[in-house]
Amino acid sequence: MKTNSHSRLFYIDNLRIFLISLVVLHHLAITYGAPGGWYYNESQAEFPLIIPMSMFVASNQAFFMGMFFFISALFVVPSLLRKGTKKYVTDRLIRLAIPLVVFYFLLSPLAVYILVRFIQHENIGFLDVLKNGWGRNFGPLWFVEALLLFTAVYLLIRKLLPVVKIRFPGTPAIIITALLIGFLQFLIRLWHPVGWSMPYTDFQLPFFLQYIALFILGIIAWQNNWLDAITPKMGRNWFIFAQVLILVIFPVMAYFGGHEKGAEVFMGGLLWQSFAYATWEQLLCVSMILGLLGLSKKWLNQQGKTAAQLSAGAYGVFVIHTPILVGLSALFLSWHAPQWQKFLVLAPIALLACFLLAWLLKQIPGVKKVL
Repeated sequence: MKTNSHSRLFYIDNLRIFLISLVVLHHLAITYGAPGGWYYNESQAEFPLIIPMSMFVASNQAFFMGMFFFISALFVVPSLLRKGTKKYVTDRLIRLAIPLVVFYFLLSPLAVYILVRFIQHENIGFLDVLKNGWGRNFGPLWFVEALLLFTAVYLLIRKLLPVVKIRFPGTPAIIITALLIGFLQFLIRLWHPVGWSMPYTDFQLPFFLQYIALFILGIIAWQNNWLDAITPKMGRNWFIFAQVLILVIFPVMAYFGGHEKGAEVFMGGLLWQSFAYATWEQLLCVSMILGLLGLSKKWLNQQGKTAAQLSAGAYGVFVIHTPILVGLSALFLSWHAPQWQKFLVLAPIALLACFLLAWLLKQIPGVKKVL
């Protein structure tokens, strides 16, 4: 199936459902013990629970946002050709800029209001939060902000760029590219360790080179029909390699690198742990992306009515999930249970609530064009 054909790539739509579900679960895991920054962290898991939770969030971070950029870039050029520049720009502004503004001025402050009022039990009104500008930030919508920026840059320079004809790279070229990106991100982390965000943008530079590279590769992939070259067998092999990286390499790296000094040694600095982590991330990134694309071609390349609705609501889930997760944490605040139990119980509830509300919002006239 040609990437630039008019046929719908159902496996890409289904992968969006999977990826957006991972985003929700990723932030829920951070709420209940996994390392990372989020609006509300109820507790920090201790050994040995911290190991599987760290594996989960570190594995997600290594690939899922990069894969979002790659998939988004795949459809930039065909959308431009189909719509024309003027309509494409208008549609992009509606789909990206409006949710960005709504999140910054309304949804993020709403999440902070729920946190302060119902979790920290401070007597404050939502109007006070809005009036004082509390909680205004892009949060997880830094992705939308970055996608808007990347798309704008591409539109400005696209006429200067030749159509690059490149055959799908072999395994050595893929691994070398991953190692190079890993090395460059290791260098960036000498000055800006993991967790550092650029002021006013929420861009996390310690991960950003990967996002830029995958956006560029997404455009090149469409121009050269690279998706056609990714077979289920190839996907299976890369996916197996990814599981070795997660289930074998990560625990070994974590034990020998951080059992005495903790996770900080992996976050940045001129340390072998930081270099190993940056390299591991990029190898996992390419192996998971290729693995999921190849396997989903065989197993997920069809879509019923329910899956179609879930796919259509995936972007809405991304936009609205922040206050929903903080709200669920407030509702279950009095439930004193182990961290892993709270996460497992609330995971399906969170996913159901996010997708259901996203679907309901799309029934409102005009909202469907945005979400």
